[in-house]
Amino acid sequence: MRPLQSVVIFALLASAPALNAEAAGAVGVPLAQVAHDAHLSYTWLVATRAIQLDGPGIVLVVRPGDSLYEVNDRVEVSADTPRYADNDIYVSRALANHITHLARQAQLSVEMPTAQAASVALNGGSDTDGLRGTIVLNVEPLKGAEALIISGQAPPSAPVMITLLATLSTELPNIVLSRHNLETGPDGRFQAIVPIAPDYVRDSFIHVLATSSPGVISASAQLLVHPPNDGVKVPIDSFPGGIW
Repeated sequence: MRPLQSVVIFALLASAPALNAEAAGAVGVPLAQVAHDAHLSYTWLVATRAIQLDGPGIVLVVRPGDSLYEVNDRVEVSADTPRYADNDIYVSRALANHITHLARQAQLSVEMPTAQAASVALNGGSDTDGLRGTIVLNVEPLKGAEALIISGQAPPSAPVMITLLATLSTELPNIVLSRHNLETGPDGRFQAIVPIAPDYVRDSFIHVLATSSPGVISASAQLLVHPPNDGVKVPIDSFPGGIW
C-alpha cells in the first residue's frame, strides 16, 4: 500500500467516531428517553398526535412539525422543529436538556413547600414528603351545567392539583383552561365540581390531569364536550315540520 493511501485511510478511520457522533446529534433525542431522564410521565395524545410529559408541577405538550410547545400555561419556541420517527417524537439535544432543567425546577418548587411542611410536622404539623401511592381519577360531565364532576382517591391528606387542558382543533395547540388545588380527606378521597370554561366548543376534547407530590403517580382522563342537557328532549327545541 502506498504511503499516501495509508495516510488517507488512517485519517478517515480517525474521523469516523466524530462523524457518528455528529450524525447521532442530528437525529435528535426521543421524548421517551427525555421523559425517563427527567422523571416525567409519557403519554400519547392520540387526538392531536402529540406527546404529553407531566410530573409534579409541570405539564409539557410537544407536537411533531411544530416548533411551539406548551409548558404549563405558557408557550415556548424551540430552535429546531421536533419530528416524528420510529413511533416517537425526536427533539434536539438542546431542547431535551431544557425540558430536563424545567422538570427539575418544577420538582424543586413542589418539594420546597413540602420540606417546609415537614419542618412544621416536627412541631405538630403534617408531613407530605413521604407520601407514596397512585391517584385514581374519575371524571363525568355534570348534567345541566358546563362543568365536570371530578372525584378519585389518593394517599390520605395529600395535595392534588387538577389541571384542565382543551383540544379545540387539529390546527391549534392545546390550551390550559384552569388549575384547581384540592386535598384528600383522611380516607384518601377527593371530589370537586370544576367548570370547563372557557371551552364551550362542542365535540372538542378536554384533558383532565391530576398530580400530587413527587412520590404519588399522576392520573389523567379525556372526554368530549357535549351540550349540558345532551339527550334531553325539550319542547322548545322542537320545530314543526311544515307550515300550519
